[in-house]
Amino acid sequence: MLALAALGLAGCASLSESECLKADWQRYGLRDGRSGMPADRVDEHAKACGKVGVQPDAERWRQGWEQGIAQYCVPENGWRVGLRGEFDRGACDERPDGDRFQRLYEAGRRIHELTQQLDRNYREGQRLERELANAKTDEERKRLRAMLRELDYAQRRLRSQYDLEMLQAPRRY
Repeated sequence: MLALAALGLAGCASLSESECLKADWQRYGLRDGRSGMPADRVDEHAKACGKVGVQPDAERWRQGWEQGIAQYCVPENGWRVGLRGEFDRGACDERPDGDRFQRLYEAGRRIHELTQQLDRNYREGQRLERELANAKTDEERKRLRAMLRELDYAQRRLRSQYDLEMLQAPRRY
């Protein structure tokens, strides 16, 4: 049990022991920036690598991070990140295009969430259709048909919301 707990904790570290020992801190900073990690990510690396006696070169990490975050925090990337449903860590908040990044992220995220809900409802509709095909009583069929009507109404409402969001979506991204 202790070994499993140790493995679980190791999985939470930002870098592995071997990554700490052979670190190219500028490259790690670039990677973190391109991934939208906040500037305090280097502190997580320091904690992870401190366990093996390695301290990050914070200056080199920061140089790489600045390059990476500049690539990440462009508005069109906010749109893509939102559409993929990724978590916004707030790394762009204080950047020059941070407001535009956030607006486009939120627009993409709304579309992602609507798409996810439409998919869930579609799968639920398929499940209910299977149940209806196997229903034994009139009462059960009546209940399932009512559920399918409600689901159909919800799907129409979600599609309308989706269409509206897409009409308002940025055109060039």
